[in-house]
Amino acid sequence: MRRPLALLLSLCALVASAADPVAPSRTTPADLVIKEGVETRIACDHNGGYSKYADVYHYRVILPKGYHADTTKEWSALFVASPGGKATLGNMADWVKKHGYIAILLDESKNGPWDPSVGNFLAAHQDAVKRFRIGPGRKVCTGFSGGARASSIFVSIGDNFGGVILQGAGTGILDNGLRGLAGVQIPAVVVTMGKKDSNRGEIKQLQATQGDRLQVFEFEGGHQWAPKDVIEKALDHVDAKLPK
Repeated sequence: MRRPLALLLSLCALVASAADPVAPSRTTPADLVIKEGVETRIACDHNGGYSKYADVYHYRVILPKGYHADTTKEWSALFVASPGGKATLGNMADWVKKHGYIAILLDESKNGPWDPSVGNFLAAHQDAVKRFRIGPGRKVCTGFSGGARASSIFVSIGDNFGGVILQGAGTGILDNGLRGLAGVQIPAVVVTMGKKDSNRGEIKQLQATQGDRLQVFEFEGGHQWAPKDVIEKALDHVDAKLPK
């Protein structure tokens, strides 16, 4: 009786195993071939030791034309954060396409508690620098309002950024007291600001801390993303400071 019983138990175990397949990974496979010029959503996690940010986050990437043609070429990248989340290129789209930048558009980063925004950036940054050929010192970050404040933090905790464009706001401060751009040497720091923006007074604060590195682009308007002609001038300024 023992042998049939053991055989029956083994058979039951096999059936249970087959009925409970391994759950698929929640992150995007590293070998996924991404089409050029098409917005593709990437799921990624952060496992760099920051346990409070352990989660699955998302960003959307747009690869420039010609990215797959030369497997040795390195590219510049623009990270974008929006105060409402699910960032888009908006007025920057034509410039990014023309200059061949990789666009990294953050999904979860938005106004509110810092942890989801910081986690989104850390996960997206970690994934993007492994997945794509981004050149050293050729990463730029930008955002509007709360996204600008987040961008100041991102370039401070991310390594080897060449520039940041703060649209409609100054720097942010994390819950632990870390202020964006404090103690870091980003080659190009730009602020775009409407002349009627309630945050316009923050320009003086930036000038006091950033000195000659700061470039200011003002425009007629209020609290808003920079108009197309203004943001393109800002991007030109930063791009000229990056390694080629």
